[in-house]
Amino acid sequence: MRTLSTFSIVTYGCQMNEHDSEIMAGLLMSRGLERTEDPRTADVVLFNTCTVRDGAEHRAYARMDSLKSAKRENPEMILALCGCAAQDKGLELLDMFPHVDLVVGTRDYVKIDELVSEVHRSGQRLVAVEDLDKPLSLPTIPARKSGLKAFVNIMFGCNNRCTFCIVPQTRGDEYSRPLEEIVAEVEQLASKGYREVCLLGQNVNSYVDSKRHDFADLLHAINQIDGIWRIRYTTSNPKSARDRHLNAVADCEKVMENLHLPVQSGNNRVLRAMKRAYNIERYRTLVGIYRDLCPHGSLTTDMIVGFPTETDEEFEDTIRLTEDIRYDQQFMFMYSPRRGTVAADTMKNDVPVAVKKDRLARLIQLQESISLERNQAEVGRLHQVLVEGPSRRGDDMMGRTRTDKTVVFAGGEELVGQLVEVRVTEAWAHTLRGEVRIPAGTP
Repeated sequence: MRTLSTFSIVTYGCQMNEHDSEIMAGLLMSRGLERTEDPRTADVVLFNTCTVRDGAEHRAYARMDSLKSAKRENPEMILALCGCAAQDKGLELLDMFPHVDLVVGTRDYVKIDELVSEVHRSGQRLVAVEDLDKPLSLPTIPARKSGLKAFVNIMFGCNNRCTFCIVPQTRGDEYSRPLEEIVAEVEQLASKGYREVCLLGQNVNSYVDSKRHDFADLLHAINQIDGIWRIRYTTSNPKSARDRHLNAVADCEKVMENLHLPVQSGNNRVLRAMKRAYNIERYRTLVGIYRDLCPHGSLTTDMIVGFPTETDEEFEDTIRLTEDIRYDQQFMFMYSPRRGTVAADTMKNDVPVAVKKDRLARLIQLQESISLERNQAEVGRLHQVLVEGPSRRGDDMMGRTRTDKTVVFAGGEELVGQLVEVRVTEAWAHTLRGEVRIPAGTP
């Protein structure tokens, strides 16, 4: 029997999945395995999947299929499907993919090292999806890709039952980690030189631990940690947005001025059909409160077009909301039915694909124009930027403003990890260009 020595992880989906992959990497490295970026040459290959949207799920399956030949050449290679699709389909995936050895759910992945060892020892295919209803503890130090920015899970699961969303079935009910445990993790990150944390949860602003600490309490506690310069968080739900949360964002100087507040639709009847527990009037009020508290803050959202029974007139409400709110960015999607959701099981998917595509194209075109206008208004302004490293093209450096806008600028590697002030000189819909003016120092 060959000794397992290398592993590779391919990740699809949200920041939660990215951080889950970091935890699995840390567990495998603790067993002595080394990471490789080439799945075809690895002894263990994990595909961390997303099933929230159809496209991401099928991309993962196609990539898994592409390793059939590598598996034939190395029969002892262990192929594992993890994440939301694994939790959703379980044993079914072993029938769909005869070359897959292991299926691991969203609260069993913390045992990935043990499960891989068991498959290697026994030669038997395994499915581990049974722990969905159990509280989740994080047993190891994640193998984070960056030494500057870190994801930190503050809660798991979701108690909402939006009719389009499969997350409660794949992530389980809400469980909030104790505040003291989260603070200790962030303190450890600060001691290792991390300067920014992003707090993760399906609905971070519904965080309440066993001692009744809420999200505002958590923000204030992390704001006091020496060495941490920046705090971000995702995702907030309008249902759970309260004055305490929004006031904490304004009061805590380390909390960045960017609010991601998914609205999903601009029409109240569609929101009711989606089972979103707020209306557009309440949503507009929340936006007004946030912009009064953080007048220079940015606002982003998620939007679904073509939800079952959405009429042309109801879609126009989404267009009007976009024109009125003037988001900095939107993440926009056509509705796709997910098996096991109320919308897929009981609602007729009656909006033609061609109509969905047309609506999505209109919304994207509108948002792109708004994003460009809002970014062009930044020209001439100074922004504090945390320098993260080379830009995608590699010719410049890049970082993000406090409002989570990407800025590229001339500079060298010596700037990485520093806070600098950048004056914006050019703007596009998704990126700013600027000039470094003076070091901003430390908070």
